[in-house]
Parts: sequence; C-alpha cells; structure tokens
Amino acid sequence: MNKLLFYADFKHFKEYSVSITGVRYAHLPHGPVPDKYNYYMATLEDEKSIFIDEREFPNYTGEFLTATREPDLSIYSTTELKPLALVKEFFEKHTAKEIRNFSHNERGYQVTRDGELISYEHAQSLQI
Repeated sequence: MNKLLFYADFKHFKEYSVSITGVRYAHLPHGPVPDKYNYYMATLEDEKSIFIDEREFPNYTGEFLTATREPDLSIYSTTELKPLALVKEFFEKHTAKEIRNFSHNERGYQVTRDGELISYEHAQSLQI
C-alpha cells in the first residue's frame, strides 16, 4: 500500500506539480513509505477505518490491511483520480515483492539512503 501511495503522489506531482496527499516519503529497506507511516496507520486503526492483521506468508510475516468501509471518492478531484486509477491498473497483477523491487529502481530511491526523505523533484524520472 505504501508504494502505491508513493506512485500515486509522485505521478500526480509529475503531471500537476502538487502531490495528492502532501505527504513526504522516506527511503526504507522495503521501499518508499510515507514519513511517519506508523502515525498514519495507528490513526486509521484507531478510527476503525482499517483492520491490521499480522499474517504468515511463505517467506515472511507481514501486515495485512483490510478497509472497514468503502472509500469516499468524492473527496478527490478528477486530476487526483487519474493517477490513482493508473497506479491501480499498472500494479494490480503484481505481488508486494514485485512492487517493492520495482520501487527500488526509482531514481529517488536509488539516490537516497535508509531514513532519508525522497524529494518530489524525482517525480520527473518516475517509471510509470
């Protein structure tokens, strides 16, 4: 989910010079994630907007997120919905590991180190 948000925000920034969420993204070992990710997830969980379940996968243990309600798409402008749809379509047949590996090839990820923020200036070199 974090990488999909990264792609939607950076794609919108590439096209319109502003991100959808206004969130900054940090370089972490598994790819770009919203800075303060734990805060956002805890808030969504406290608001009962998502349910977070720890699950065993073939090669690792990870979090499985389930939305507890339908999204309110009316809060998004037409320009914001376009990259959301594009990212969904582009990655819908990819596994989390494939998306992670794909994000590791992004210029913004490659020129930063663990914990550093990824500048939106790298949106221009986005692969999608």
